[in-house]
Amino acid sequence: MRRTLPPVLSLASVLALSACVGQPGPLDVVPHDAGPETMALAQIADDLERLSQDRAARAGGEAVPVQIIGRGFGQVAGQPGGTANERRLMAIRAARMEALRDLTEQVHGVQISSSSTLRDASMTNDTINALVEGEIRGARTLSITPRDADSFEVVMALDPDTVRYILRAARRGL
Repeated sequence: MRRTLPPVLSLASVLALSACVGQPGPLDVVPHDAGPETMALAQIADDLERLSQDRAARAGGEAVPVQIIGRGFGQVAGQPGGTANERRLMAIRAARMEALRDLTEQVHGVQISSSSTLRDASMTNDTINALVEGEIRGARTLSITPRDADSFEVVMALDPDTVRYILRAARRGL
């Protein structure tokens, strides 16, 4: 007496084994009589597909923090102070605060609230408020540059390790 596998078990075995076999790439489906140019193109297509699969597999993890740059500008003429040097120092300080705000916006985001008032199908008031809130530690000053006789630019940066630390602390609620 001859034993046979039930059809359902046979079908399940075939499906399980077919899942182990990868999809054919361009090189696998090239006709046997293809020229060398076609074979070379198929090989390149296979290599590109393999490369994109490798990148997709690596990108599946967490986002990798990068260095973040913040810029701030300060005007000398609008600053309080008795002497020109005091006003310059205040302009540099204002530019530094603006650069820190720029870094905070990039790390923690900006909360936007707005309201609009319409009267007789005409806009009478449109208000937009932006709130930036967060803690920045370890920002380095990269440069303080006079832009002209009346303003300064301050460039500050956060290293990737510092960004990673800040984001981890923010997620924990510290």
